[in-house]
Amino acid sequence: MAKVDQIDLMGHTCRLHKDVGIFVTMNPGYAGRSNLPDNLKLLFRSVAMSTPDRRMIAQVMLFSQGIITAESLAGKITLLFTLCEEQLSLQSHYDFGLRALKSVLVGAGELKRKALVNLGSQAFELVDVEKDVLIRATCNSVLPKLVAEDISLFLSLLEGVFPNTSVSSADEPLVLDALKAVCVEDMLEFESQWVEKILQLKQVLDMRHGVMMVGEPGTGKSTSWRTLLKALHRVDGIKGDFYIIDPKTIKKDKLYGSLDPNTLEWTDGIFTKILRKIVDNAQVRGNSVQRRSWIIFDGDVDPGM
Repeated sequence: MAKVDQIDLMGHTCRLHKDVGIFVTMNPGYAGRSNLPDNLKLLFRSVAMSTPDRRMIAQVMLFSQGIITAESLAGKITLLFTLCEEQLSLQSHYDFGLRALKSVLVGAGELKRKALVNLGSQAFELVDVEKDVLIRATCNSVLPKLVAEDISLFLSLLEGVFPNTSVSSADEPLVLDALKAVCVEDMLEFESQWVEKILQLKQVLDMRHGVMMVGEPGTGKSTSWRTLLKALHRVDGIKGDFYIIDPKTIKKDKLYGSLDPNTLEWTDGIFTKILRKIVDNAQVRGNSVQRRSWIIFDGDVDPGM
């Protein structure tokens, strides 16, 4: 503000460049965030923001994913997300914003490319294929996180936005057969609702790198991912490794690592050590032997983690 060339910052002299600016975006009420102090807000100039045009954003993203009928589908999918946001129950883990919408649109593009490969030379209507993959991507993303009482309402909203559509359960015959074998081997009951949740976990893992499993103790969360890991090994032959960490038992610097402010020497934490071990093992083995590695943070949900 004083148009000076350099300032003193915590005992260090820092040069100022006129082409460098600092911008702050605010997310009121966002979990794990806190508001800026009033005296700090005064140093920044407020800028008004308008509500994003979800329909236009969805249309552009669908076009970029190779969806030809993006104009009609964009309006329907944004309407569905708006209805879900308004009519479904209030849950802390629900998210029907642009971030969730983007994951659905990207997933629809991936499903379309797989569908075209599977159809091959068969005759098909492109409009029906694109509509089907968008519905499947939506169900794969939204259904796993819904509480039981919201599932029927979501299906009715889906039927209202996309008339004459049927939501089929996960079509994973090879995984189902492997799950049955693992359940027999581990003396587990092959119960339909529990198996459906395992299949939903697989669908979410196919779309995302990180997954959060939420539920009361003793509801089968740990058994679900352990069973899925064994089943996937039976399906594709890739052995699965898992590393369990309880993040609440150690401090953050011991978990993620720390940088010494004096020597600038980095010290790995438990999580980063495991990551390096996985990467190093993959480089040693090369492409000859593949491994599926999962790192499990077994603890309470904490936005600060």
